[in-house]
Amino acid sequence: MPWSEIAFICISVAFVLVVFSWTVSVIRNKRKNRDRKVDEYEIIDGVRYTKHEEVLDESGQAKVSLKKGDHMLECGKEYIVGKEGDLLPGKYTILTANENITSANIRIGGIVRDYNHFSSVVLTDGDKISPVSSNIILR
Repeated sequence: MPWSEIAFICISVAFVLVVFSWTVSVIRNKRKNRDRKVDEYEIIDGVRYTKHEEVLDESGQAKVSLKKGDHMLECGKEYIVGKEGDLLPGKYTILTANENITSANIRIGGIVRDYNHFSSVVLTDGDKISPVSSNIILR
């Protein structure tokens, strides 16, 4: 086999490896960026399903401003979960509306409990939720 054929085969293999590694890195970057989105959710048969749990932006800071799909719950007001209620059933992230407060007391289903900023809660059909100590945001 002449040297020109060997060189052509080596260059072809190197080209295929470069294209393959480039494709893999593009797919990884897309997946990484997709996992950091906060406001993605879908509604299936009246139930809210979140696709991602991230509540931080790319720099690691909290995303506390209201976004599409967020619900601001006022202190002392009761909200009903359900298709005909105020909120859809599903998994939510609790954010305190005041940046100086790290936790909030919330009544869910008649029981008051202390929830930290960024904690998750699953609300089912028929639940009643009411912030007791401060306003909160459900994302």
